[in-house]
Amino acid sequence: MSKIDSNMSGYLHTYEAYRVPKGTKVQDATGKEVVLSNEEDVLVLTEKASKQLVKDRGEHTGMLQQKSEMAAQKTQDAASEKIAKDNAKVMAVYKAMANGDTVPASDERKLQEYDKDLYQAAKMAQSMAQLRTKQAERKHHASQWDEKEEQAYNAKMKELGDASNEAVLAIGEGSYEFSSAQKENIVEIDSSGVDFSSMKVMSLGSGVTGAYIDLSI
Repeated sequence: MSKIDSNMSGYLHTYEAYRVPKGTKVQDATGKEVVLSNEEDVLVLTEKASKQLVKDRGEHTGMLQQKSEMAAQKTQDAASEKIAKDNAKVMAVYKAMANGDTVPASDERKLQEYDKDLYQAAKMAQSMAQLRTKQAERKHHASQWDEKEEQAYNAKMKELGDASNEAVLAIGEGSYEFSSAQKENIVEIDSSGVDFSSMKVMSLGSGVTGAYIDLSI
C-alpha cells in the first residue's frame, strides 16, 4: 500500500451482495433482459451496497486528489517564497549600486535579468554617485546570493517535486488498491425470495456488478 493511501481502511465498508446463479436472467440498466454469465454465479451488490461502494470510492479518490494538491501547493509555496526573497535581494542590489557602491558582477547580472531598465537606472545612478565620492569611501558588497543557500533550495525543490509526482501517481495506484480491497469486502447474503428477473443491474467498475443506481444524482 502506498504511503499516501495509509488511511484506506477508514473508507472501506462491507458490501452485501446476492448470488445470482449462472444462466439467470436479469435486467440491464435499460430494462433489457440479459444473462450475467452462463459459466459461473455472479455476486450482485444490493442497491444500498452499490450506493455505499460508489460513495466510498469517490471519497477515497477525493482524499488522494487532495493529498496530491497539497503536495503541489507545497512546491508552489516554496517557489513563491524564493521569488519573493530574490526580488528583495535584487532591490538591495539596486539600492547599493544607486548609492555608488560596488556589487559582485553576478549580482549585477541578476538585476539586469530581472529588469533591464532598472539595471540601466542603477548603473547611471552608480556612476553619478561615484563622481561625488572617493574610491576609499565606496562600499564593496558581498553577493546577496549564498551558494550553499541556493544549493539547499535546489535540493528542497527536487524533494518537493518528487513528492508531488509521487502523489499524482498514487491517485491511480491507490484507486486500484482501494477497488481491489472493496471487492474483498463483498459478502454474500441470503437471496431467498429475491426476484432476479425484475432486478436491474449495472457495472460499477473494477469487475463489480451491482443493483442499478442513478449515478447522476
